[in-house]
Amino acid sequence: MNKKNLFDLLALKEKISSSKYIQKLRPLNDEKLKIINILEQLNDLKENKNTSISMSAWELKSASNIQEKIFNQIAIAETRIENIKIEINDLEKKFIEHEIRKKRAFDKSLSINKEKKLESDKKLDDEIQTYSKSKLI
Repeated sequence: MNKKNLFDLLALKEKISSSKYIQKLRPLNDEKLKIINILEQLNDLKENKNTSISMSAWELKSASNIQEKIFNQIAIAETRIENIKIEINDLEKKFIEHEIRKKRAFDKSLSINKEKKLESDKKLDDEIQTYSKSKLI
């Protein structure tokens, strides 16, 4: 079994870290979509006011309370969407950092493996030449 070099292990570690960030991003994106749908529904409710001309005081107070609750829910939803966007942006930055580190480690690992391969090929060539010379003598 080939012994893994340090950069292979580092690339694997970064791959695991980046996959953790992807797993954290998926539910946030789903939650963001759900909240956007809820926000659209709340905005529709806000637009569909009861426009009947004759309303009793009780109906007017009830409609006012409902509108106030709708506005509060809209504000909460907008704030949550902004917070989720910030969280998603931070996670995406961290994901990209880990992907860059993974790529660098993988490239370095490839170069080390190429060097090892060249060294082993050179040793084999030297052994073949010494063997050939000994056969000639």
